[in-house]
Amino acid sequence: MVKVTPKKQQFQNLVHVMNALPDQQAAIANFTAIRWKQGAFCPHCGSVKVYHFSDKRRHKCSDCRKRFSIKVGTIFEDSKIGLREWMLAIWLVTSHNRGMTSAQLAKDIGVTQKTAWLMLNRLRLAAQTKSFNRPLDREIEVDESFIGGKGAPASRISG
Repeated sequence: MVKVTPKKQQFQNLVHVMNALPDQQAAIANFTAIRWKQGAFCPHCGSVKVYHFSDKRRHKCSDCRKRFSIKVGTIFEDSKIGLREWMLAIWLVTSHNRGMTSAQLAKDIGVTQKTAWLMLNRLRLAAQTKSFNRPLDREIEVDESFIGGKGAPASRISG
């Protein structure tokens, strides 16, 4: 059993994303570092006894004997879209403070509008999960925020 320890990266801008993820294998290595930061595990049974094939894209569980990729059990599962395109889409969507249309996303990452629409829906679905909405930690940056509202007039109770 070979231990996989790819490097997790932080991206500052789109050029950095493109340079850091020049191909699909680099995107897979980046996502592997994010998903398996505590070590590889089987998405089917949870076992940590995982064998890695030489192509570094497929894996096999020693316990349940099922084969899988890093995408199994995520929003990327059953998607023919490569992880590089997914990572670009995630960075673009989260970097735009007013959101992004499927037409614009399609143009930016080179997919059809229908594919971009599917990607945006999966990303929105992922944002609704409990694990996504965990408490924030470390340094938090907030831009153009208004917290609170106009004070409502006090109601008068005549007695």
